[in-house]
Amino acid sequence: MSRGICVLAFLCAISGLTAFAEDSQDLQEISVRYLGANGWVVTVGTRMLIFDYQEGTDPSPPPGSDRNLSSGYVTPAELMGFEVYVFVTHSHLDHYDPVILTWEPRLEEITYFFGWSAGEDPGHHYLDEWRETASVGGMEVYTIYSHHSNVSEVAYLVTMDDLIVYHNGDYKAEYEDDFAFLRTITEHIDLAFLIGHPFENHQYFLQALLMAELFDVSYIFPMNREGEAFRCHEYADLLADYGVDSVIIVAETRGEEFILDR
Repeated sequence: MSRGICVLAFLCAISGLTAFAEDSQDLQEISVRYLGANGWVVTVGTRMLIFDYQEGTDPSPPPGSDRNLSSGYVTPAELMGFEVYVFVTHSHLDHYDPVILTWEPRLEEITYFFGWSAGEDPGHHYLDEWRETASVGGMEVYTIYSHHSNVSEVAYLVTMDDLIVYHNGDYKAEYEDDFAFLRTITEHIDLAFLIGHPFENHQYFLQALLMAELFDVSYIFPMNREGEAFRCHEYADLLADYGVDSVIIVAETRGEEFILDR
């Protein structure tokens, strides 16, 4: 059994799923919360990064009064006081919900990144070309470009405060060249959100293997259709069979939070 699966089994036995590092007590905790389908929010200090948020894939949506981060839903009231960065990889409905635009009038600090020409707002970042870069508030954003099911899209690599996050979206392109490009930026990735397809000949799985080979990846969070966490567990087992030793964390339900020490 690989180190990643051993650690996962240990973590799953702990309420709240907290990963501890004895030599990192002076570093900020990282909160990772599952927002359904391909959606996640990463919170470090006063910064909050929201990736591919949407509400339409929840098979059992709660009533409006019960919608909050703990149930896997974003409400503007919970974003106040944070520097909020919203990333959307592409326009498919399991990755993008226009509701994200309703947050902007209620927040002082919110920045949007889109992987296609989603509009013409001069305050938004439309990263719709090959390998684009944006620098905002001490945070660097890099993209690699793909075209999936008739839409343009990107995967994001975000670096900030000694934290490096990769979100794949549905990216599926010339990954050997694109990952080699990303490796010129970093050799380490703290959090990697990857498509959790447990099929060893599928390109998404091959991409994961190459990422694990080229980068020191601390944590992998598999993504799949909402309600199909079992696929992500199969994916974790298959990665272990191939010797991937990153810690692999599978989210079971919307709103589930993971507290990680750096």
